Amino acid sequence: MRWLRFVVVSLALIPAGACVPPSAPASDAAAARGPTSVDDGASKTLVLAQLNAPKLIGVWEFGTTAGGIASLGEVHSTGLVTLDGQGNPIPRLAGGIPSFDEGSIVFLPDGRMQTTWRLRSDVSWQDGALFTAEDVVFTQAVHATPELRASLRHTPPFIERIDAPDPLTAVITWKSTYYNALYLDHRSFWLMPKHLLAEALESDKDAFLGLPYFTTNYVHLGPFRLFDWGQGQDMVFERYDGYVLGRPKVGKIIIRVIPDPNTMFASLKAGAIDVITEKSIPTNLSIQLQQEWRRSGEGVVLSRQENWNYAWLQFDPQYARPLELSQDVRIRRGLLFGFDRDALREFMLPGQPDTSADTFMTANDSRAAIAGQPFARYPFDPARAQQELADAGWRRAADGRVLDLAGTPVQFELRAGAAYGSALPIIAADWRRLGLEVTEYITPPQLGSDPEQQASFPALDVRARSAGEGIFPSFDSRESATAQNRFRGGNYSHYANPALDRLIDKLYGTLDPRERGLIVRDMGELMASELFALPVYWGISFLHVRRTLRGNLEEDFPHTSDTSGGAVARNAHLWERV
Repeated sequence: MRWLRFVVVSLALIPAGACVPPSAPASDAAAARGPTSVDDGASKTLVLAQLNAPKLIGVWEFGTTAGGIASLGEVHSTGLVTLDGQGNPIPRLAGGIPSFDEGSIVFLPDGRMQTTWRLRSDVSWQDGALFTAEDVVFTQAVHATPELRASLRHTPPFIERIDAPDPLTAVITWKSTYYNALYLDHRSFWLMPKHLLAEALESDKDAFLGLPYFTTNYVHLGPFRLFDWGQGQDMVFERYDGYVLGRPKVGKIIIRVIPDPNTMFASLKAGAIDVITEKSIPTNLSIQLQQEWRRSGEGVVLSRQENWNYAWLQFDPQYARPLELSQDVRIRRGLLFGFDRDALREFMLPGQPDTSADTFMTANDSRAAIAGQPFARYPFDPARAQQELADAGWRRAADGRVLDLAGTPVQFELRAGAAYGSALPIIAADWRRLGLEVTEYITPPQLGSDPEQQASFPALDVRARSAGEGIFPSFDSRESATAQNRFRGGNYSHYANPALDRLIDKLYGTLDPRERGLIVRDMGELMASELFALPVYWGISFLHVRRTLRGNLEEDFPHTSDTSGGAVARNAHLWERV
């Protein structure tokens, strides 16, 4: 059982600190720190800015990293684990990470798996109630409720049940071997307070997400507690003295939503805000500021490889216009051959490494060599593009316009959010040279987080979500966002392919990294042959930090992958205002 040996070896490599016993109670920790100084940071405020406003606080909105929504999640919320600077799970509310050595990971004879989590004894919700294993059990009850499906559901569907044999022990029984069973961070398994929400869940599930809890009365387990919801536009958080890792070093954090990136940029330069989170201002402004601050020293612009950017296509006939885009792969091949991806990425990210979209694997992923570069077969070739379109019946008329089988000029919309708006004219210009009539549309920020709007785009939408195998849930037919599930699935393109669904299931049940690499390679080959997404370029994520904030951001951000979303703020309790 090679995969079993891999699990044992992999878990043995988790840092020793990941399996420590629960810490001393908060009161003892406070005493150990000594008397509080006169200026303990209570009067200090940090102002953080993001582009999009959440409608509520919870995984239903924080499932997307677009517009900076998810990046600051651990300011106010946290999970059983968080990630260290290298993207490895480390305990946060748990006393340690389950392991084979201590018998807290067990494979059952019928193929199921159990993980036993020992919780810290000194964790409290921000209203003072103790956090217990019953909250973990209740959390799964929420996530398993069909009416409350979230777009980010990589973990709960694989859980069969959770038991709480005592207040500090949660036993999770998995339906089968699940490769991500130890990554229970705040986004993968968003914890819910049973004492505040159990009655509401039982009484009216349809009204559950409309509860004041998720906006004005939000209470969680992070270092800063919501003080003023501010309609999701100016959210004020005050430090929670009972936070499990100790009192935060500043008294208040304001998360300000500024829907105009230029205004946000000017406010940062003027010193009105301390941080602009990732995915909130255009790349050209980030690169400009990076160069300015290198000279002035006023701040630092941090960067790392972000998400694989692609254009996905509409496969639902009720929305798709023109329908042939989703019905004939030759048209999709023609579109991919027809735009110069190398020129685009050099324009968007001049001089930045690792931006080629021929692969969807990150440069530092050990399986990248196995997965290969499945999209390298589609170099920029306008003549080949014209031939593919012609083979599909889209022929170029004497006046240069491409006509469909009915003799009508081909027209379609190419859309993107503001973060990718600069790419649209370049892509559209290449396609217009082929004779296609392309309309460009920038999705307004207020609609960018509206799932119904995202699920009903007519043709192509340039976007990004995760990397490696993390991109495939967006194409899982079982996650299709429809009116029937209130658009709470993560598959907004409505692509459906049983072969891909089977590979996704096989991937989730495979632990050996090489075997997983082979499965990912097969998934990449399927994507490259079907072209249900057209690769664009690798995004680079930028975080903009004035020197007025002192903390761990320079270490935390560059070496952490995008999949955790809120890992940027995992050490928010250590941030200081200087």
